[in-house]
Amino acid sequence: MHPTETHQLSIEFKSSSNPEILGFKEDLKNWLIGVGEESFVEGALDNLFEDPSYDVTADQQFADLGGGLQPLFLYKYDLDHLQSLRAQLEAKFSEHITCDITSLTTESWMEGWKESFKPITSERFYLYPPWIQDERPADRIPIVIEPGMAFGTGQHATTVLCLEAIEKFYDKSTSLARFLDVGTGTGILAIAAKKLGYEYVIGTDIDSDAIIASKENIVQNNCEMDLVQGSIPEGQPAFDMVVANIIFFVLKQIIGELSSQVKPAGLLILSGLLAEEMREMETFAITAGLNLESEESRDDWAAQVYRKL
Repeated sequence: MHPTETHQLSIEFKSSSNPEILGFKEDLKNWLIGVGEESFVEGALDNLFEDPSYDVTADQQFADLGGGLQPLFLYKYDLDHLQSLRAQLEAKFSEHITCDITSLTTESWMEGWKESFKPITSERFYLYPPWIQDERPADRIPIVIEPGMAFGTGQHATTVLCLEAIEKFYDKSTSLARFLDVGTGTGILAIAAKKLGYEYVIGTDIDSDAIIASKENIVQNNCEMDLVQGSIPEGQPAFDMVVANIIFFVLKQIIGELSSQVKPAGLLILSGLLAEEMREMETFAITAGLNLESEESRDDWAAQVYRKL
């Protein structure tokens, strides 16, 4: 079960100069990513889905909510973690920002997301949140996903792209013996791999909230797999397929470690990339002993499939 309370850390900017804020904000985002805090939100969640019929592009929505002037928010179950992060932020950036922590019930937080979560149908799967009780397609494998604090029911383009790549290439892998999902989030991709027939599946995530969400979803879907809080697992034999849906800033730093986890002739699926970053990612991947097999893009995001040489 999810913890009963959810905590919000808000990071607001002191400067009234928009160009100055935008420049500093990028530095702050990179710092957050560098310390492992990738799941920040730009703009308050409370305002995002007040009107479910509000059908605009992400860029339009971002601009309507204030664009670059919007504060950053992080949401966690772990209050001690947020308090520690706040102390680090205030020690390093107090000249530019103010921070505040507030709390609300997890049930209230979850209600704010429900309107935005719709079922997803792919070639083999039907992904749906537990509050959708519609009849499920008989020709699809059902996966029920409760998002928790890990921000994901498969709605993001990168998750869908990874899921489609797993579907397309699972029978082109070296075998269905071993599957690794790095940055598992809510566990969607690991659960999909298990349901496709991979014998041993492990998911890792540096975020303790993601591990909580993944554990619940594994139970909901009657799956058996291992979960590790961390990044690259240690002491494991190589895998037939490895998936890493992580932002490019991180991928390019760990591509060598990811490659080392893949069996010769095995597959590595990368996403979290912008389409414009694909060629640079390929350069890093080639250096790590990988050969590009396939790539797809959607909504400016991309996924690439590499085979280990």
